[in-house]
Amino acid sequence: MILQKKSVLIYFQPLNIMKKLFIALLTIMCLSCSENIIDKSTTSFILFANIDIYLKNSTGENILGSDKYPENSIRVRYLVGGKDLGYGYNTPGAILDNPGGFFLGILSANEKGKGMRVFLNSDSSEEYPITYIHWNSTETDTIKTKYRRTSNSIVLEKLWLNDVLVWRVEVEGQTGSTITIVK
Repeated sequence: MILQKKSVLIYFQPLNIMKKLFIALLTIMCLSCSENIIDKSTTSFILFANIDIYLKNSTGENILGSDKYPENSIRVRYLVGGKDLGYGYNTPGAILDNPGGFFLGILSANEKGKGMRVFLNSDSSEEYPITYIHWNSTETDTIKTKYRRTSNSIVLEKLWLNDVLVWRVEVEGQTGSTITIVK
């Protein structure tokens, strides 16, 4: 009989240790939590660093991809630290969906013809990041941007085309931006 009690004691002893270990672990986890871990004022991440461009002539015809503005001659470049750099300069060797820094195609059902989605320079070292669009060997447009930055978000606030303010955020939460360039 004594042997049976001893075996029962031995059998329940590891469970008793596990129970104490579980309670200790649970207590440590609860005490280590803090409300100050997350900044409640900005809990989301927004990156809005692109713009849709339509290139038209004075009569309103879409001229993107025409003889004067062929798709294969368009280049997007960034000015960073005084250097003229290509898209993806900060990710050498990366396989990018749009390695040229732009996408050409149908961007909206409301617009006829192709548009160009340009991925703008958002380098944090620049107060007003500059993006160059080289349409061909002789024509270049300059896009200057102003971003609002927080610890975990980047929001496009203003955009200048050749030093003329053409777009700005008017309403909190505004999304999408489209400009038309007349050549």
